[in-house]
Amino acid sequence: MWCPECGEGYDAGIVACADCRVALVAERPLAEGAAPVVVHRVPDAASGALLCGVLVANGITAVLRSTTLPGYGLVPRDWSTSAWGEIMVPAAAEEDARALIGDYLAALASGGPVRDEEVE
Repeated sequence: MWCPECGEGYDAGIVACADCRVALVAERPLAEGAAPVVVHRVPDAASGALLCGVLVANGITAVLRSTTLPGYGLVPRDWSTSAWGEIMVPAAAEEDARALIGDYLAALASGGPVRDEEVE
């Protein structure tokens, strides 16, 4: 099991990172030594999943992290944000990820369906 935030490895049976207080994932989501960065905050899980899908479809590894403490319901991990969650990517992909999300949101704001060729 791996922490999606800091990359620390844990034995089976452990469900949350002791340092970051986030739920562990089965596969290490980022390459070793690649510090993740937050590229976008989302209002709900559906928006986060959709935008992560856009990034993954364009070859960018993305992790959706809730801003709540695992196992504590809606208790926020950080009281300074009102967002439901954050999209994190490797630092090397930050610029591309922000551009893709910006393109997607701009195409969505223009109305109508969003086609792949509108998001470059």
